[in-house]
Amino acid sequence: MAVARVKRVRILSHHDILEDVVASLQALGCCEIIRSEESDGITRERSSPPSESTGSGTGSRGLPRLETDLSDSRFILRFLEPLFKEEGGMLERLLGPKPPVTISELNSMMEKTDLQGMAADARSLERRISEMRSEISQLSNHIQLLKPFKDLDLPMWIVSRGTEKLMGVMGTLPSSKSCSLKDSFLDIIEGQGDIYIAPYSEKEQETMAVLVFQRSLEQQVMESASLSGFSRVDCPQGIEDTPQEEIQRMTSLRETLYGSINKAESESLTMAAEWVPSVRKIYDLLVVVAARHDAGSSGESSEKVSSLDLWVPSDKIRELESSLKPYSTLLDVNIDDPRPGENPPIILDNPGWASPFSPLTKLYGMPSYDGIDPTVVMAPFFFLFFGMCLGDGGYGLVMGAFFLFALVRYRLSGDTRNFFMLLLLGSVSSILVGAVTGSWLGDMIDVFGVFEPIRALKNSVVMIRPMNDPITFLAISLALGVVQILFGILIAMWDAFRKGDIAGALGDQGGWLALIVGILVWGASSFGIGGNGVLFAGKALSAIGAITLVATQGRDKPGVIRKALSGILSLYNIT
Repeated sequence: MAVARVKRVRILSHHDILEDVVASLQALGCCEIIRSEESDGITRERSSPPSESTGSGTGSRGLPRLETDLSDSRFILRFLEPLFKEEGGMLERLLGPKPPVTISELNSMMEKTDLQGMAADARSLERRISEMRSEISQLSNHIQLLKPFKDLDLPMWIVSRGTEKLMGVMGTLPSSKSCSLKDSFLDIIEGQGDIYIAPYSEKEQETMAVLVFQRSLEQQVMESASLSGFSRVDCPQGIEDTPQEEIQRMTSLRETLYGSINKAESESLTMAAEWVPSVRKIYDLLVVVAARHDAGSSGESSEKVSSLDLWVPSDKIRELESSLKPYSTLLDVNIDDPRPGENPPIILDNPGWASPFSPLTKLYGMPSYDGIDPTVVMAPFFFLFFGMCLGDGGYGLVMGAFFLFALVRYRLSGDTRNFFMLLLLGSVSSILVGAVTGSWLGDMIDVFGVFEPIRALKNSVVMIRPMNDPITFLAISLALGVVQILFGILIAMWDAFRKGDIAGALGDQGGWLALIVGILVWGASSFGIGGNGVLFAGKALSAIGAITLVATQGRDKPGVIRKALSGILSLYNIT
Protein backbone atom coordinates (compact mmCIF):
# COMPACT_ATOMS: atom_id res chain seq x y z
CA MET A 1 0.00 0.00 0.00
CA ALA A 2 3.04 2.24 0.23
CA VAL A 3 4.79 4.04 -2.60
CA ALA A 4 8.02 2.34 -3.69
CA ARG A 5 11.20 3.89 -2.27
CA VAL A 6 13.74 5.49 -4.57
CA LYS A 7 17.36 6.55 -4.21
CA ARG A 8 19.13 9.65 -5.44
CA VAL A 9 22.19 8.59 -7.43
CA ARG A 10 25.00 10.88 -8.62
CA ILE A 11 27.46 9.53 -11.19
CA LEU A 12 30.70 11.32 -12.02
CA SER A 13 31.91 9.98 -15.35
CA HIS A 14 34.87 10.64 -17.62
CA HIS A 15 33.81 11.94 -21.04
CA ASP A 16 35.43 8.96 -22.75
CA ILE A 17 32.83 6.57 -21.31
CA LEU A 18 29.88 8.92 -20.86
CA GLU A 19 27.90 7.65 -23.81
CA ASP A 20 28.45 4.01 -22.81
CA VAL A 21 27.39 4.81 -19.25
CA VAL A 22 24.18 6.49 -20.42
CA ALA A 23 23.51 3.55 -22.75
CA SER A 24 23.83 1.17 -19.79
CA LEU A 25 21.40 3.30 -17.79
CA GLN A 26 18.98 3.26 -20.71
CA ALA A 27 19.18 -0.50 -20.90
CA LEU A 28 18.12 -0.78 -17.24
CA GLY A 29 14.89 1.07 -18.07
CA CYS A 30 14.33 2.24 -14.49
CA CYS A 31 16.28 5.50 -14.18
CA GLU A 32 14.90 9.04 -14.31
CA ILE A 33 17.36 11.84 -15.01
CA ILE A 34 17.45 14.86 -12.67
CA ARG A 35 18.50 17.89 -14.66
CA SER A 36 21.10 20.20 -13.15
CA GLU A 37 18.71 23.15 -12.89
CA GLU A 38 16.27 20.93 -10.94
CA SER A 39 18.76 19.38 -8.56
CA ASP A 40 18.98 22.30 -6.13
CA GLY A 41 16.21 24.62 -7.33
CA ILE A 42 18.74 27.02 -8.92
CA THR A 43 18.50 27.74 -12.64
CA ARG A 44 21.85 27.68 -14.36
CA GLU A 45 23.32 27.11 -17.78
CA ARG A 46 24.19 23.56 -18.62
CA SER A 47 27.54 22.98 -20.21
CA SER A 48 27.38 20.16 -22.69
CA PRO A 49 30.11 17.52 -22.77
CA PRO A 50 32.18 17.13 -25.92
CA SER A 51 30.12 15.79 -28.83
CA GLU A 52 32.77 13.34 -29.98
CA SER A 53 32.09 9.75 -29.20
CA THR A 54 34.14 6.62 -29.12
CA GLY A 55 31.09 4.55 -30.02
CA SER A 56 30.09 3.41 -33.46
CA GLY A 57 26.96 3.70 -35.54
CA THR A 58 24.33 6.25 -34.82
CA GLY A 59 25.70 7.10 -31.43
CA SER A 60 28.83 8.57 -33.02
CA ARG A 61 26.87 11.04 -35.15
CA GLY A 62 27.08 14.67 -34.10
CA LEU A 63 24.05 16.34 -32.59
CA PRO A 64 23.29 18.47 -35.71
CA ARG A 65 23.29 15.33 -37.88
CA LEU A 66 21.10 13.55 -35.32
CA GLU A 67 18.57 16.38 -35.33
CA THR A 68 18.56 16.37 -39.15
CA ASP A 69 17.96 12.61 -39.24
CA LEU A 70 15.16 12.94 -36.69
CA SER A 71 13.53 15.69 -38.75
CA ASP A 72 13.84 13.64 -41.95
CA SER A 73 12.41 10.48 -40.41
CA ARG A 74 9.53 12.42 -38.80
CA PHE A 75 8.65 13.94 -42.16
CA ILE A 76 8.79 10.60 -43.98
CA LEU A 77 6.47 9.02 -41.40
CA ARG A 78 4.12 12.01 -41.36
CA PHE A 79 3.80 11.91 -45.14
CA LEU A 80 3.82 8.17 -45.83
CA GLU A 81 2.49 6.47 -42.68
CA PRO A 82 -1.18 7.36 -43.40
CA LEU A 83 -0.74 5.59 -46.76
CA PHE A 84 0.85 2.47 -45.28
CA LYS A 85 -1.41 -0.57 -45.12
CA GLU A 86 -0.96 -2.27 -41.76
CA GLU A 87 -0.91 -6.03 -41.73
CA GLY A 88 -3.90 -7.10 -39.67
CA GLY A 89 -5.28 -3.57 -39.40
CA MET A 90 -4.80 -0.74 -36.94
CA LEU A 91 -5.59 -2.93 -33.89
CA GLU A 92 -2.69 -5.17 -34.82
CA ARG A 93 -0.46 -2.11 -35.14
CA LEU A 94 -1.46 -0.74 -31.72
CA LEU A 95 -1.61 -3.96 -29.71
CA GLY A 96 0.36 -6.51 -31.72
CA PRO A 97 3.85 -7.64 -30.76
CA LYS A 98 6.72 -5.50 -31.94
CA PRO A 99 9.36 -7.33 -34.02
CA PRO A 100 12.46 -7.96 -31.89
CA VAL A 101 15.55 -6.10 -33.11
CA THR A 102 18.90 -5.29 -31.52
CA ILE A 103 20.67 -1.94 -31.37
CA SER A 104 23.47 -3.28 -33.56
CA GLU A 105 20.94 -4.36 -36.21
CA LEU A 106 19.33 -0.93 -36.09
CA ASN A 107 22.73 0.77 -36.42
CA SER A 108 23.50 -1.41 -39.43
CA MET A 109 20.12 -0.57 -40.97
CA MET A 110 20.77 3.12 -40.34
CA GLU A 111 24.14 3.04 -42.07
CA LYS A 112 22.67 1.28 -45.13
CA THR A 113 19.71 3.67 -45.43
CA ASP A 114 20.00 6.95 -47.32
CA LEU A 115 17.60 8.77 -45.00
CA GLN A 116 18.39 12.22 -46.40
CA GLY A 117 17.85 11.04 -49.98
CA MET A 118 14.57 9.37 -49.05
CA ALA A 119 13.40 12.53 -47.27
CA ALA A 120 14.37 14.66 -50.27
CA ASP A 121 12.40 12.39 -52.63
CA ALA A 122 9.40 12.37 -50.30
CA ARG A 123 9.46 16.16 -49.93
CA SER A 124 9.71 16.59 -53.70
CA LEU A 125 6.77 14.24 -54.24
CA GLU A 126 4.65 15.95 -51.58
CA ARG A 127 5.48 19.35 -53.10
CA ARG A 128 4.46 18.15 -56.57
CA ILE A 129 1.17 16.78 -55.29
CA SER A 130 0.50 19.96 -53.34
CA GLU A 131 1.29 22.18 -56.35
CA MET A 132 -0.95 20.11 -58.65
CA ARG A 133 -3.84 20.22 -56.16
CA SER A 134 -3.38 23.98 -55.86
CA GLU A 135 -3.46 24.33 -59.64
CA ILE A 136 -6.59 22.17 -59.86
CA SER A 137 -8.28 24.37 -57.28
CA GLN A 138 -7.32 27.47 -59.27
CA LEU A 139 -8.61 25.95 -62.52
CA SER A 140 -11.90 24.99 -60.85
CA ASN A 141 -12.33 28.56 -59.65
CA HIS A 142 -11.63 29.93 -63.13
CA ILE A 143 -14.10 27.50 -64.71
CA GLN A 144 -16.73 28.51 -62.20
CA LEU A 145 -16.05 32.16 -62.97
CA LEU A 146 -16.47 31.67 -66.75
CA LYS A 147 -19.54 29.41 -66.69
CA PRO A 148 -22.04 32.30 -66.71
CA PHE A 149 -20.40 33.56 -69.95
CA LYS A 150 -20.21 30.24 -71.82
CA ASP A 151 -22.51 31.60 -74.57
CA LEU A 152 -20.50 34.80 -74.96
CA ASP A 153 -18.75 34.86 -78.34
CA LEU A 154 -16.03 37.27 -77.29
CA PRO A 155 -12.33 36.57 -76.75
CA MET A 156 -11.55 37.12 -73.10
CA TRP A 157 -8.26 38.90 -73.82
CA ILE A 158 -10.39 42.01 -74.35
CA VAL A 159 -11.36 41.77 -70.66
CA SER A 160 -8.05 40.56 -69.26
CA ARG A 161 -5.76 43.09 -71.05
CA GLY A 162 -7.67 44.96 -73.79
CA THR A 163 -6.06 47.16 -76.43
CA GLU A 164 -4.78 50.69 -76.54
CA LYS A 165 -8.25 52.10 -77.17
CA LEU A 166 -10.60 49.26 -76.21
CA MET A 167 -11.15 47.56 -72.86
CA GLY A 168 -13.61 45.33 -71.10
CA VAL A 169 -14.64 44.64 -67.51
CA MET A 170 -16.70 41.92 -65.90
CA GLY A 171 -18.45 41.90 -62.56
CA THR A 172 -21.53 41.12 -60.53
CA LEU A 173 -24.72 43.06 -60.00
CA PRO A 174 -28.19 42.55 -58.50
CA SER A 175 -30.48 40.82 -60.99
CA SER A 176 -33.11 43.49 -60.44
CA LYS A 177 -30.70 46.19 -61.63
CA SER A 178 -29.67 44.53 -64.90
CA CYS A 179 -32.04 46.59 -67.05
CA SER A 180 -30.98 49.90 -65.52
CA LEU A 181 -27.32 48.97 -66.01
CA LYS A 182 -27.92 48.14 -69.65
CA ASP A 183 -29.83 51.34 -70.35
CA SER A 184 -27.32 53.66 -68.67
CA PHE A 185 -24.38 51.85 -70.32
CA LEU A 186 -25.84 52.10 -73.81
CA ASP A 187 -26.54 55.80 -73.28
CA ILE A 188 -22.88 56.44 -72.42
CA ILE A 189 -21.16 54.42 -75.17
CA GLU A 190 -23.43 55.66 -78.00
CA GLY A 191 -22.99 52.47 -80.03
CA GLN A 192 -19.19 52.27 -79.44
CA GLY A 193 -19.24 49.14 -77.28
CA ASP A 194 -21.32 46.21 -76.11
CA ILE A 195 -22.80 44.65 -72.95
CA TYR A 196 -23.51 41.02 -72.12
CA ILE A 197 -25.61 40.08 -69.09
CA ALA A 198 -25.51 36.39 -68.10
CA PRO A 199 -28.86 34.59 -68.04
CA TYR A 200 -30.43 34.19 -64.61
CA SER A 201 -33.52 32.63 -63.09
CA GLU A 202 -36.20 34.39 -61.05
CA LYS A 203 -34.81 32.92 -57.83
CA GLU A 204 -31.28 34.19 -58.42
CA GLN A 205 -30.61 37.47 -56.62
CA GLU A 206 -27.33 38.18 -58.44
CA THR A 207 -25.99 37.83 -61.97
CA MET A 208 -22.83 38.68 -63.91
CA ALA A 209 -22.14 41.01 -66.81
CA VAL A 210 -19.35 41.92 -69.24
CA LEU A 211 -18.98 45.51 -70.44
CA VAL A 212 -16.86 46.41 -73.51
CA PHE A 213 -16.21 50.09 -74.23
CA GLN A 214 -13.62 52.68 -75.27
CA ARG A 215 -10.85 53.13 -72.74
CA SER A 216 -11.44 56.89 -72.69
CA LEU A 217 -14.89 56.28 -71.19
CA GLU A 218 -13.66 54.09 -68.32
CA GLN A 219 -14.32 56.55 -65.48
CA GLN A 220 -17.74 57.53 -66.75
CA VAL A 221 -18.80 53.92 -67.36
CA MET A 222 -17.62 52.65 -63.97
CA GLU A 223 -19.30 55.51 -62.07
CA SER A 224 -22.58 54.86 -63.86
CA ALA A 225 -22.32 51.07 -63.38
CA SER A 226 -21.68 51.44 -59.67
CA LEU A 227 -25.05 53.23 -59.32
CA SER A 228 -26.66 49.99 -60.55
CA GLY A 229 -24.77 47.90 -57.97
CA PHE A 230 -22.12 46.69 -60.41
CA SER A 231 -19.04 45.28 -58.62
CA ARG A 232 -15.96 44.67 -60.74
CA VAL A 233 -14.31 41.23 -60.79
CA ASP A 234 -10.75 40.91 -62.09
CA CYS A 235 -10.28 38.57 -65.02
CA PRO A 236 -7.35 36.18 -64.40
CA GLN A 237 -4.30 36.66 -66.62
CA GLY A 238 -3.73 34.03 -69.28
CA ILE A 239 -7.40 33.70 -70.25
CA GLU A 240 -7.40 34.68 -73.94
CA ASP A 241 -10.01 32.75 -75.96
CA THR A 242 -13.78 32.73 -75.73
CA PRO A 243 -15.25 31.52 -72.40
CA GLN A 244 -16.43 28.21 -73.93
CA GLU A 245 -13.00 27.50 -75.42
CA GLU A 246 -11.28 28.42 -72.14
CA ILE A 247 -13.64 26.19 -70.15
CA GLN A 248 -12.86 23.25 -72.46
CA ARG A 249 -9.11 23.93 -72.26
CA MET A 250 -9.06 24.21 -68.47
CA THR A 251 -11.31 21.17 -68.02
CA SER A 252 -8.92 19.11 -70.13
CA LEU A 253 -5.91 20.45 -68.20
CA ARG A 254 -7.64 19.66 -64.91
CA GLU A 255 -8.26 16.06 -65.97
CA THR A 256 -4.59 15.76 -66.95
CA LEU A 257 -3.59 17.03 -63.52
CA TYR A 258 -5.92 14.55 -61.83
CA GLY A 259 -4.17 11.80 -63.75
CA SER A 260 -0.76 13.12 -62.67
CA ILE A 261 -1.90 13.24 -59.04
CA ASN A 262 -3.14 9.64 -59.24
CA LYS A 263 0.24 8.63 -60.63
CA ALA A 264 2.08 10.54 -57.89
CA GLU A 265 -0.15 9.02 -55.20
CA SER A 266 0.55 5.54 -56.59
CA GLU A 267 4.23 6.38 -56.32
CA SER A 268 3.74 7.48 -52.72
CA LEU A 269 1.91 4.20 -51.94
CA THR A 270 4.90 2.30 -53.29
CA MET A 271 7.22 4.46 -51.17
CA ALA A 272 5.08 3.82 -48.09
CA ALA A 273 5.14 0.05 -48.57
CA GLU A 274 8.93 0.02 -49.05
CA TRP A 275 10.06 2.68 -46.59
CA VAL A 276 7.69 2.90 -43.62
CA PRO A 277 8.68 -0.38 -41.86
CA SER A 278 12.39 0.45 -41.89
CA VAL A 279 11.97 4.18 -41.17
CA ARG A 280 9.83 3.33 -38.13
CA LYS A 281 12.68 1.27 -36.71
CA ILE A 282 15.23 3.93 -37.58
CA TYR A 283 13.09 6.61 -35.95
CA ASP A 284 12.84 4.54 -32.76
CA LEU A 285 16.63 4.22 -32.75
CA LEU A 286 17.08 7.96 -33.29
CA VAL A 287 14.70 8.74 -30.43
CA VAL A 288 16.72 6.47 -28.14
CA VAL A 289 19.98 8.08 -29.22
CA ALA A 290 18.52 11.59 -28.86
CA ALA A 291 17.38 10.73 -25.34
CA ARG A 292 20.91 9.46 -24.65
CA HIS A 293 22.43 12.74 -25.88
CA ASP A 294 19.94 14.69 -23.80
CA ALA A 295 20.68 12.64 -20.68
CA GLY A 296 24.43 13.02 -21.17
CA SER A 297 24.12 16.82 -21.25
CA SER A 298 21.58 17.04 -18.41
CA GLY A 299 24.14 17.53 -15.64
CA GLU A 300 27.12 19.75 -15.04
CA SER A 301 30.27 19.23 -17.01
CA SER A 302 33.94 20.15 -16.74
CA GLU A 303 36.74 19.70 -19.23
CA LYS A 304 36.98 15.94 -18.65
CA VAL A 305 34.17 14.93 -16.28
CA SER A 306 30.37 15.07 -16.43
CA SER A 307 27.92 14.53 -13.61
CA LEU A 308 24.63 12.68 -13.91
CA ASP A 309 21.94 12.87 -11.22
CA LEU A 310 19.15 10.34 -11.39
CA TRP A 311 16.39 8.64 -9.44
CA VAL A 312 16.60 4.86 -9.17
CA PRO A 313 14.18 2.50 -7.38
CA SER A 314 15.79 1.12 -4.24
CA ASP A 315 15.33 -2.48 -5.39
CA LYS A 316 17.23 -1.71 -8.62
CA ILE A 317 20.38 -0.32 -7.01
CA ARG A 318 22.25 -3.63 -7.25
CA GLU A 319 21.39 -3.93 -10.94
CA LEU A 320 22.65 -0.38 -11.44
CA GLU A 321 25.94 -1.11 -9.70
CA SER A 322 26.36 -4.32 -11.69
CA SER A 323 25.75 -2.58 -15.04
CA LEU A 324 28.32 0.13 -14.22
CA LYS A 325 30.96 -2.23 -12.89
CA PRO A 326 32.90 -2.43 -16.23
CA TYR A 327 33.52 1.35 -16.01
CA SER A 328 34.38 1.48 -12.29
CA THR A 329 37.88 2.86 -12.89
CA LEU A 330 36.58 5.92 -14.76
CA LEU A 331 33.52 6.85 -12.71
CA ASP A 332 32.30 7.40 -9.18
CA VAL A 333 28.80 6.52 -7.91
CA ASN A 334 27.20 8.15 -4.88
CA ILE A 335 23.86 6.82 -3.56
CA ASP A 336 21.70 8.81 -1.15
CA ASP A 337 18.11 9.24 0.04
CA PRO A 338 15.93 12.02 -1.40
CA ARG A 339 16.70 15.44 0.06
CA PRO A 340 14.08 17.35 2.05
CA GLY A 341 11.78 19.31 -0.24
CA GLU A 342 12.55 17.24 -3.34
CA ASN A 343 9.82 15.53 -5.35
CA PRO A 344 10.99 12.03 -6.26
CA PRO A 345 9.10 10.14 -8.98
CA ILE A 346 6.11 8.16 -7.73
CA ILE A 347 6.26 4.42 -8.38
CA LEU A 348 3.23 2.36 -7.38
CA ASP A 349 4.25 -0.89 -5.69
CA ASN A 350 1.20 -3.14 -5.55
CA PRO A 351 0.66 -6.90 -5.27
CA GLY A 352 -0.13 -8.73 -8.49
CA TRP A 353 -3.87 -8.94 -7.91
CA ALA A 354 -4.14 -5.14 -7.44
CA SER A 355 -1.89 -4.15 -10.37
CA PRO A 356 -4.80 -3.95 -12.88
CA PHE A 357 -6.27 -1.15 -10.75
CA SER A 358 -3.08 0.97 -10.92
CA PRO A 359 -4.23 2.90 -14.04
CA LEU A 360 -7.17 4.21 -11.99
CA THR A 361 -4.83 5.71 -9.41
CA LYS A 362 -2.73 7.28 -12.16
CA LEU A 363 -5.86 8.61 -13.84
CA TYR A 364 -7.23 10.36 -10.76
CA GLY A 365 -3.90 11.57 -9.34
CA MET A 366 -0.76 9.96 -7.99
CA PRO A 367 -0.16 9.99 -4.23
CA SER A 368 2.71 11.97 -2.74
CA TYR A 369 6.03 10.24 -2.12
CA ASP A 370 5.31 9.98 1.61
CA GLY A 371 1.61 9.31 1.09
CA ILE A 372 -0.50 6.19 0.84
CA ASP A 373 -1.08 4.34 -2.40
CA PRO A 374 -4.89 3.91 -2.46
CA THR A 375 -4.88 1.24 -5.15
CA VAL A 376 -5.10 -1.81 -2.87
CA VAL A 377 -7.70 -0.44 -0.44
CA MET A 378 -9.98 0.96 -3.14
CA ALA A 379 -9.70 -1.90 -5.66
CA PRO A 380 -12.52 -4.02 -4.11
CA PHE A 381 -14.89 -1.04 -4.16
CA PHE A 382 -14.24 -0.32 -7.84
CA PHE A 383 -14.68 -4.00 -8.70
CA LEU A 384 -18.06 -4.09 -6.96
CA PHE A 385 -19.31 -0.68 -8.16
CA PHE A 386 -18.37 -1.37 -11.79
CA GLY A 387 -20.52 -4.48 -11.73
CA MET A 388 -23.40 -2.65 -10.09
CA CYS A 389 -23.27 0.17 -12.64
CA LEU A 390 -23.27 -2.13 -15.68
CA GLY A 391 -25.32 -4.75 -13.87
CA ASP A 392 -25.95 -7.19 -16.73
CA GLY A 393 -24.45 -10.64 -17.14
CA GLY A 394 -24.90 -10.66 -20.91
CA TYR A 395 -22.99 -7.42 -21.40
CA GLY A 396 -20.36 -8.74 -19.02
CA LEU A 397 -19.92 -11.89 -21.12
CA VAL A 398 -19.53 -9.88 -24.34
CA MET A 399 -17.01 -7.48 -22.77
CA GLY A 400 -15.14 -10.29 -21.07
CA ALA A 401 -14.83 -12.27 -24.30
CA PHE A 402 -13.38 -9.26 -26.15
CA PHE A 403 -10.83 -8.31 -23.50
CA LEU A 404 -9.85 -11.94 -22.85
CA PHE A 405 -9.24 -12.37 -26.59
CA ALA A 406 -7.10 -9.22 -26.65
CA LEU A 407 -5.04 -10.40 -23.66
CA VAL A 408 -4.49 -13.85 -25.18
CA ARG A 409 -3.95 -12.66 -28.74
CA TYR A 410 -1.57 -9.79 -28.07
CA ARG A 411 1.49 -9.65 -25.85
CA LEU A 412 0.46 -6.62 -23.86
CA SER A 413 2.58 -5.15 -21.11
CA GLY A 414 2.67 -2.30 -18.62
CA ASP A 415 -0.35 -0.10 -18.13
CA THR A 416 -1.95 -1.31 -21.37
CA ARG A 417 -2.15 -4.85 -20.01
CA ASN A 418 -3.30 -3.55 -16.62
CA PHE A 419 -6.08 -1.54 -18.25
CA PHE A 420 -7.33 -4.51 -20.24
CA MET A 421 -7.16 -6.67 -17.12
CA LEU A 422 -9.13 -4.00 -15.24
CA LEU A 423 -11.93 -4.12 -17.81
CA LEU A 424 -11.84 -7.92 -17.81
CA LEU A 425 -12.30 -7.91 -14.03
CA GLY A 426 -15.10 -5.38 -14.48
CA SER A 427 -16.73 -7.84 -16.89
CA VAL A 428 -16.51 -10.57 -14.25
CA SER A 429 -18.12 -8.25 -11.71
CA SER A 430 -20.92 -7.44 -14.20
CA ILE A 431 -21.56 -11.15 -14.74
CA LEU A 432 -21.80 -11.76 -10.97
CA VAL A 433 -24.13 -8.79 -10.39
CA GLY A 434 -26.19 -9.78 -13.43
CA ALA A 435 -26.52 -13.30 -12.04
CA VAL A 436 -27.78 -12.25 -8.60
CA THR A 437 -30.17 -9.67 -10.13
CA GLY A 438 -31.40 -11.92 -12.96
CA SER A 439 -30.32 -9.56 -15.73
CA TRP A 440 -28.97 -11.24 -18.88
CA LEU A 441 -29.22 -8.82 -21.79
CA GLY A 442 -32.23 -7.42 -19.97
CA ASP A 443 -34.95 -10.06 -19.63
CA MET A 444 -33.99 -11.95 -22.78
CA ILE A 445 -33.98 -15.37 -21.06
CA ASP A 446 -37.52 -14.82 -19.78
CA VAL A 447 -38.88 -13.44 -23.07
CA PHE A 448 -37.54 -15.93 -25.63
CA GLY A 449 -38.76 -19.48 -25.42
CA VAL A 450 -35.52 -20.89 -26.78
CA PHE A 451 -33.89 -20.15 -23.38
CA GLU A 452 -36.54 -22.03 -21.36
CA PRO A 453 -34.16 -24.94 -20.49
CA ILE A 454 -31.81 -22.56 -18.58
CA ARG A 455 -34.52 -20.35 -17.09
CA ALA A 456 -34.69 -22.36 -13.87
CA LEU A 457 -30.91 -22.23 -13.48
CA LYS A 458 -30.95 -18.47 -13.99
CA ASN A 459 -33.70 -17.98 -11.40
CA SER A 460 -32.00 -20.22 -8.85
CA VAL A 461 -29.20 -17.70 -8.16
CA VAL A 462 -31.32 -14.55 -8.23
CA MET A 463 -31.24 -12.73 -4.88
CA ILE A 464 -32.89 -9.40 -5.76
CA ARG A 465 -34.71 -7.98 -8.76
CA PRO A 466 -34.05 -4.21 -8.99
CA MET A 467 -36.98 -3.68 -11.37
CA ASN A 468 -39.39 -5.22 -8.87
CA ASP A 469 -37.77 -3.88 -5.69
CA PRO A 470 -35.88 -0.68 -6.60
CA ILE A 471 -35.96 0.79 -3.09
CA THR A 472 -34.06 -2.15 -1.61
CA PHE A 473 -31.45 -2.02 -4.36
CA LEU A 474 -31.10 1.75 -3.86
CA ALA A 475 -30.64 1.23 -0.12
CA ILE A 476 -27.92 -1.37 -0.76
CA SER A 477 -26.15 1.04 -3.13
CA LEU A 478 -26.32 3.90 -0.61
CA ALA A 479 -25.07 1.67 2.18
CA LEU A 480 -22.08 0.56 0.13
CA GLY A 481 -21.35 4.20 -0.72
CA VAL A 482 -21.39 5.15 2.96
CA VAL A 483 -19.07 2.25 3.77
CA GLN A 484 -16.64 3.45 1.10
CA ILE A 485 -16.70 7.02 2.45
CA LEU A 486 -16.10 5.89 6.03
CA PHE A 487 -13.33 3.57 4.90
CA GLY A 488 -11.65 6.43 3.05
CA ILE A 489 -11.86 8.64 6.14
CA LEU A 490 -10.27 5.90 8.26
CA ILE A 491 -7.42 5.53 5.76
CA ALA A 492 -6.84 9.30 5.77
CA MET A 493 -6.87 9.31 9.58
CA TRP A 494 -4.33 6.50 9.74
CA ASP A 495 -2.12 8.35 7.23
CA ALA A 496 -2.27 11.52 9.38
CA PHE A 497 -1.31 9.53 12.51
CA ARG A 498 1.51 7.90 10.55
CA LYS A 499 2.91 11.34 9.66
CA GLY A 500 2.53 12.62 13.23
CA ASP A 501 -0.31 15.03 12.37
CA ILE A 502 -2.44 14.39 15.44
CA ALA A 503 -4.54 17.56 15.00
CA GLY A 504 -5.31 16.64 11.39
CA ALA A 505 -6.16 13.04 12.30
CA LEU A 506 -8.57 13.95 15.12
CA GLY A 507 -9.85 17.31 13.82
CA ASP A 508 -10.10 16.80 10.07
CA GLN A 509 -10.87 13.08 9.87
CA GLY A 510 -12.09 12.24 13.38
CA GLY A 511 -14.63 15.06 13.35
CA TRP A 512 -16.16 13.92 10.07
CA LEU A 513 -16.11 10.28 11.19
CA ALA A 514 -18.01 11.13 14.38
CA LEU A 515 -20.49 13.40 12.60
CA ILE A 516 -21.33 10.92 9.80
CA VAL A 517 -21.58 7.90 12.12
CA GLY A 518 -23.64 9.92 14.58
CA ILE A 519 -26.12 10.97 11.88
CA LEU A 520 -26.40 7.35 10.70
CA VAL A 521 -27.01 6.06 14.22
CA TRP A 522 -29.50 8.86 14.86
CA GLY A 523 -31.31 7.99 11.65
CA ALA A 524 -31.36 4.28 12.54
CA SER A 525 -33.03 5.06 15.88
CA SER A 526 -35.86 6.83 14.03
CA PHE A 527 -36.73 3.45 12.51
CA GLY A 528 -37.04 1.94 16.00
CA ILE A 529 -33.58 0.37 16.09
CA GLY A 530 -32.00 0.32 19.57
CA GLY A 531 -34.41 2.52 21.47
CA ASN A 532 -33.51 5.65 23.44
CA GLY A 533 -29.92 4.55 24.07
CA VAL A 534 -29.14 4.45 20.37
CA LEU A 535 -30.91 7.79 19.86
CA PHE A 536 -28.82 9.44 22.58
CA ALA A 537 -25.59 7.92 21.22
CA GLY A 538 -26.38 9.20 17.73
CA LYS A 539 -27.12 12.72 18.94
CA ALA A 540 -24.00 12.74 21.13
CA LEU A 541 -21.73 11.56 18.31
CA SER A 542 -23.23 14.08 15.89
CA ALA A 543 -22.71 16.91 18.37
CA ILE A 544 -19.12 15.85 19.14
CA GLY A 545 -18.33 15.66 15.42
CA ALA A 546 -19.90 19.04 14.64
CA ILE A 547 -18.20 20.78 17.57
CA THR A 548 -14.85 19.23 16.62
CA LEU A 549 -15.16 20.43 13.03
CA VAL A 550 -16.23 23.95 14.03
CA ALA A 551 -13.35 24.15 16.50
CA THR A 552 -10.60 22.80 14.22
CA GLN A 553 -11.39 23.48 10.54
CA GLY A 554 -10.45 27.17 10.81
CA ARG A 555 -7.30 26.66 12.86
CA ASP A 556 -5.11 28.09 10.10
CA LYS A 557 -7.13 31.32 9.88
CA PRO A 558 -6.13 34.47 11.83
CA GLY A 559 -8.57 35.79 14.46
CA VAL A 560 -11.23 34.05 16.51
CA ILE A 561 -14.13 35.17 14.30
CA ARG A 562 -12.55 33.91 11.08
CA LYS A 563 -11.63 30.62 12.76
CA ALA A 564 -15.21 30.12 13.96
CA LEU A 565 -16.73 31.19 10.64
CA SER A 566 -14.48 28.81 8.67
CA GLY A 567 -15.38 25.99 11.04
CA ILE A 568 -19.11 26.60 10.66
CA LEU A 569 -18.87 26.85 6.86
CA SER A 570 -16.93 23.56 6.74
CA LEU A 571 -20.08 21.74 7.88
CA TYR A 572 -21.52 22.46 4.43
CA ASN A 573 -19.16 19.77 3.07
CA ILE A 574 -21.51 17.17 4.52
CA THR A 575 -23.47 17.55 1.28
